[in-house]
Amino acid sequence: MATSTPGLKLKEEKSKQSQAHELLKQCLQAYKDDTENLNEISELSLVLFIAAEVGNVEFLVERIHFDLDLLWKIDDKKRSIFHIAVEKRHESIFNLLVVGSIRDLLADRINEDGNNMLHLAAGLAPEEKLNAISGAALQMQRELLWFQEFIHMI
Repeated sequence: MATSTPGLKLKEEKSKQSQAHELLKQCLQAYKDDTENLNEISELSLVLFIAAEVGNVEFLVERIHFDLDLLWKIDDKKRSIFHIAVEKRHESIFNLLVVGSIRDLLADRINEDGNNMLHLAAGLAPEEKLNAISGAALQMQRELLWFQEFIHMI
């Protein structure tokens, strides 16, 4: 009788993530070595915004390390990956901006709705983030802490 153990599944998942990360690094290096493809891979910025939406910080770090100009890319709503990270409450992605010197330049950038990062941080978190915390009081406390931390970092 076979049973699955949570620890084994977690180990398998981490192994898959590690393999995917290594594959990404190898693909980016292959593109880097072939200068004809540099423009093509830079144009695939849609993947950046998807990674920012779902909170895939490892992917973003690798892509940005490969091409720093990607920090300046904006989506069709005039949002950078950091605007998306703030909106979706992905602190690990936002923290990449905090350690960089471009923070001030990107923080003031306005999206198509006329909002900068401060406005996005003040907005309500996505429902899936709120539902991860039980109780309205704890949800409100988490949102307040997020906003205070955001103001402190900016």
